[in-house]
Formats: sequence, C-alpha cells, structure tokens
Amino acid sequence: MENSASGSAFLQIANDAVSGLAAPTVGLVSIGAVKNQRLPDQKQPELSADKGLGSKLDFFNLTREELGAVLADEFGVPSYRAQQIFGWVYKHGITDFSLMLNLSATLRAKLAERFFFPHAVTRSRQISTDGTRKYLLELDDGDCVEAVMIKQPARMTLCVSSQVGCGMGCKFCRTATMGFQRHLSASEIVRQVRAVLADAINFGDTFQNIVFMGMGEPLHNLKGVVGALRILTDEMAFNMGPRKITVSTSGLVPAIKKFGESGVGVNLAVSLNATTDAVRDQIMPVNKAFPISKLLAALREFPLKARKLITIEYVMLDGINTSEEDLRRLPGLLRGIPSKVNLIPYNDNAGLGFSSPSRDTIDRWHRVLNERGFSATIRWSKGQDIDAACGQLAHKAGSS
Repeated sequence: MENSASGSAFLQIANDAVSGLAAPTVGLVSIGAVKNQRLPDQKQPELSADKGLGSKLDFFNLTREELGAVLADEFGVPSYRAQQIFGWVYKHGITDFSLMLNLSATLRAKLAERFFFPHAVTRSRQISTDGTRKYLLELDDGDCVEAVMIKQPARMTLCVSSQVGCGMGCKFCRTATMGFQRHLSASEIVRQVRAVLADAINFGDTFQNIVFMGMGEPLHNLKGVVGALRILTDEMAFNMGPRKITVSTSGLVPAIKKFGESGVGVNLAVSLNATTDAVRDQIMPVNKAFPISKLLAALREFPLKARKLITIEYVMLDGINTSEEDLRRLPGLLRGIPSKVNLIPYNDNAGLGFSSPSRDTIDRWHRVLNERGFSATIRWSKGQDIDAACGQLAHKAGSS
C-alpha cells in the first residue's frame, strides 16, 4: 500500500481550505459557467468574464445575509427583503420574480436582471433492493456528482457530495480513484438537495437528516460547504436543525479548527480508521501531515454544545485495523473526547484489495466498546447493489 503523496501536499490543502473560508465573497458567474445549463421557461443568461458586478449572480450561492447585502448595496432596498425572497424561493418553490407579489414591480424587474436559478440535471436514478436511491447529477460545466437517499428503518438520510472527485487518496475509497477535480460551490451542494427533494415527491417520502459523506473531503472545501450549511439551516430556507446534519472529514486539522469557529453548529464526524500512525499512514495519506496525536488534540478542543458528541468513524478492514491490539488501543485514544463510535464494515470495492472482517469480529468490537462505556453502533451500509454504499461513490467521465 505504497503512497507517493507527501505530508506537505496535505498541509497545502488544509491551508487553502482555511484561507478560502477566511475571505468569503459573493461569487460571480464567469463565462462558460452555465454553458450546458438550460433553464426552463427563461432565456439562458449571456455572461461575460469582464462584466464584473454586471454579471448575473447564481441565487443559490447566496446566504440570506449575502442576499441582503446585495439588495442594500445595489438596489438601495432594505435587507429584510432578503427574507421575503428566500421565503418565495425556498418555502414556496417560486423562482420567477414576477410572481413575488409582495415586491414592487420595479424591484422584481431588477432582480430578474441580476439573478438566475440554475438546476442540477438528473442524469440517472438507481434504486437498490433495500429502497436506497442513488442519483447521478450533472452540473453546469458537464461534471457529475452523486447523491444518495439512504433508506433506513425509521427515516431517510440524504448523503451529498462536496467535490468532484477527492484529493485525500484514502486507499479504501473508490472516490479517491477519481483524484481531485474541483470544489463544489454552495449552490451546487444546495442544488443536489433540491433535485433529490423534487424526485422524492414520486416516492411519497423525504429525508430527515443530511450527511456530507458523498464524493469529496468536505473540509477541503470549507467555503462551499459552510455556505451551503448556512442555507440548509436557515429558517427561511430548508430550516434543517444543525443536529440533523453531519459533516465528515478525513482529518484536516487546521480546517477542523476553522470549521468549529464558523459557528454552523452541525455534527462533526471524523474518519479515524486506525489506532497507529504506521497503519493510518498506509491507508490514509493525510495522516502524514496530521498524525493521530494532532488530530485527536484538535478534537479535544473542538467546540461542542451540551450533550453533543463527535462521531468517530472506523472503517473495518480485515487484517489491517481490526486486531485485538487495535481494539485495546482505541478506547485509550478517545479518552477525553466527547464521542461515539460508528463501526463501518468495509464495502467491497473491486480492485482496491480490502475486505470486511468476519461478523464475529464486528460483533466483538461492538460489544467490547459498549462495555467500555462508549456508545458504539454498526453502520450496515445500504445500497451496495447499486454502488451507493460508504466508499463506493465514483463517476467516470462520459458514463451515465
């Protein structure tokens, strides 16, 4: 399991992520950004890279506060109008400004000239025998990402992607075989949610939870992810409770700190997957920059509200990280961290060279961790027959 990625590469990734969040801007649409998009019942906006503030803005990229700032700065109207517009768009599904009748006709015309509403195009939808649904969604530039509606006994959970591909290089994850291609904008994350919600009507269901565990490393894309989270938790938009959303990371330590400082208040999950640096170095190259000791120190300092826990994810790889020594070490490593453990039996990914341990081993880990005072659960993955389970998401260009 050799890996050529150096620790310095992951240090740069973390620094880029942190600096990206430190200077948020209202993103303007550049030339070609919507080249493949065809919006229903309206003309495709003609965009130019040199239009500056004259370019149309992607509405779904804006938090309510950012929208209010644009309204005040450019149109001289009170920022509270942002609440009204958010209500029309997110509560009522209205994206035609002419129908927003509590706004003046003059303002409606100006808004139509300033904003557009892109959509994610559903290229395919696969349905598992267990009821899980996987969506292949095409973005403006033709790139595709996958989102999954996970069927669980009492609820549905939506799993969204944060990047096209992933640069973390985890050896057991199929998404890593794509490599990092680009970050998703807040809009592209929000559009995944909107696309799945629109299709959920056909099944008479919806989701109760959202997890950022699809394609990509969410904390590598802090700006896009935090922007999307602010919209998802906005009471005038999706009104998701922060406790209903979980963001998972492979362990970008500086980004974990910055994420905690962002104040979004959602749940944090950390993909630990080993109890020694020697093993974690082999299966998760990010450990070369941020070894276990630094990662766990960051978790001990992570701001948590009362009764909230960090989820420690542990992908169980037979013969790699499931020895009796690993089981003895794990509780000691987690001492002082308000946490629960999510054991994830490995999902078979052809050609990656790993396998899941026996059911007896999985059950023993589950029992011992609970006996030692941890809240430990087993994540029996859904959607394996359609490659929708943990670590299975990957899309090859040109395929559908």
